[in-house]
Amino acid sequence: MGLGDREWEEYRDIIFRQVDFEPTSSQRPILDCGKRFILVVGGEQGGKSMVASKYLLQRAFEVDDDALFWLVAADYDRTRPEFDYLVEDFTALFGNKRVEATKIVNPGRIVVGGAREKKRIVIETKSAKDPRTLFGRSPHGVLICEASQIDIETYSRINTRVGASRGWVMMSGTYEHSLGWYPGLAKAWEIGTDTAQSFKLPSPSNTFIYPGGINDPEILRMKQDNSDQFFMERIMGEARPPSGLVFHEFRADMHMADVKY
Repeated sequence: MGLGDREWEEYRDIIFRQVDFEPTSSQRPILDCGKRFILVVGGEQGGKSMVASKYLLQRAFEVDDDALFWLVAADYDRTRPEFDYLVEDFTALFGNKRVEATKIVNPGRIVVGGAREKKRIVIETKSAKDPRTLFGRSPHGVLICEASQIDIETYSRINTRVGASRGWVMMSGTYEHSLGWYPGLAKAWEIGTDTAQSFKLPSPSNTFIYPGGINDPEILRMKQDNSDQFFMERIMGEARPPSGLVFHEFRADMHMADVKY
């Protein structure tokens, strides 16, 4: 769009005000990150779907021509939260007449701007259960919803699909037993690379739901009522591999050497 960093932040903040969104202190660094590959480990109700949808919303206006974005998940239903947030936000910005959206997500499609518009924004849902959906025109950006529930082959396919457009990929999810490629990638990207960065979005950081933060009574109750491993993984977004494993830590540099970032 030809805007400087300060101008872009002001423009983005105007967009967020129009959709009645104020980022939390934990969400803002994610939204500020302009790297091509972003991974967010979220606790339950940590706001990961919300911040993912807002990330796409702000970046949708970077593309000068027609823009194409994908919402990908292990199945179509898991794209529903991000899909609904985006329909709501684009409608708030442009009105019902300029936003067309399917009622279903299997598959789903959002089109912002009609055939006579100089620019259209198209958002399509994709399912990892049907790899054939992950082909076609190279998208300008991809949200991977509940990313810990897809396999590494699906991620690798998405990674290559954004090559032609030089597009971005943002994935968010909650740890599933701290095993697999997702925790390994989160660890590898913690300090950041030239093109990639990982973030944590623990449940207490969502002060809209837990106004007391880490000391919110509901967070304290969940800590007391659940195992340390469950609480750290599912609420705090911290990896806790089970004891007794032969390999205690998945290393992305060893196990994902064929994936380029």
